[in-house]
Formats: sequence, structure tokens, C-alpha cells
Amino acid sequence: MNRFPGKAVIAGVLLASLWLGSSAVARSQQANEQADPETTTRVTLGGISGEPGANVVVPVYFTPAQGAAVGRLRLEVTYVSVNMKYSKFDKGIAAELGGVDVTVEVTEGKNDKDLATQTLTITASFLDPQPPATGIPSGLLAYVTLSIGRDGRPASIGLRPTIEATLVSGGPVPNLRAFPAQVDVLAPGTQPLLTCFFFTH
Repeated sequence: MNRFPGKAVIAGVLLASLWLGSSAVARSQQANEQADPETTTRVTLGGISGEPGANVVVPVYFTPAQGAAVGRLRLEVTYVSVNMKYSKFDKGIAAELGGVDVTVEVTEGKNDKDLATQTLTITASFLDPQPPATGIPSGLLAYVTLSIGRDGRPASIGLRPTIEATLVSGGPVPNLRAFPAQVDVLAPGTQPLLTCFFFTH
């Protein structure tokens, strides 16, 4: 099976990430500035925008605190799925190079306003019973592709994460943070040439 089209899409997303100036850039930078990078283990979702009928790619970026060897990470991302649904999942370069097993499960539900939701449970861990002492490496763990409905109206759909993690040596990871993002559904014909998102560490 030819995987070139998928790789081309990811390459385009990476190229788009170099373009700064969007509101998603400011939000991600501001959120991460509130956490001490030396003592806080962080997972950051990339914000992005798209028109109705489009697929958007949300990166999941992991940064361990200094000296923190994380052996297992469980991230739940919940969003309103009336106009946007899960499409597919790809491992990121950090997971590929680090020998990290990454899986995703999709759960349907409803929020307190009786709106349909989806929750993605992303688990990163090592299949080897003796994982590397350095733990899960810093970098892109995964790409999540979401499909915006063709009848989707302009809106901002929040991606709300919760996280838990354990150290290679056992026990919970201290000072653990997950930063939310959003998918902006734009009116047809207003999508910029390159969609900007930014993931920081």
C-alpha cells in the first residue's frame, strides 16, 4: 500500500507549523510559559483550523521535565463531535525512533448540555518489560486526524485533555500538565493558503 499521500499531508502540516502569527501560536506559548520547563512534564496539543468538509491534523507533543523518565503516559482528549469526528491516528517521529508503542481508543458520549462528544484515549508505553532508563523521549508522539462535517458551521471546538503518567521506576509523575487546544471551523472560502498551528516545549 502506498503511504506517500499520508506522508505528504504530514510533511505539509510540518511546513505549515513553521508559519507563526496565528492565535493558536499565542495561546500555546502563553500556556507553556505558565509551567516551569525544568520541573513540569507537559503534553501540548496543536491548535489548527479548517473549512467544512476538510480533514485537520492535530499533533500531540510530549516534553518530560528535566530528569523525568516517563514509562507510561495516558492522555484523554474530549471534544464536541456534532460537527467534527475522529478519522485516523498516526505515530509521531519521537515514538517511532524511541520504540514507543502508541495506541488510541475512541469513546462516544454526551456532555452536560446533551451534545454528542468523542473522547480519544491515547496511551504511550513500552512493550518491552525493561523499558529504556531514559523513558519516553521528548517530541511528537502522535498525529490525530479529525474530519470536519460538510455542514459544519463556523465555530471553535475545544480539545480538552486530561493526563496521567508513571515513571519508569514506578510511581506517578510529579508536576504533570496537559495544555488544551482548539479547532477553528472557518466559513467556506476563508481558509488561508497554509494553516498555522504551533506546538512548543
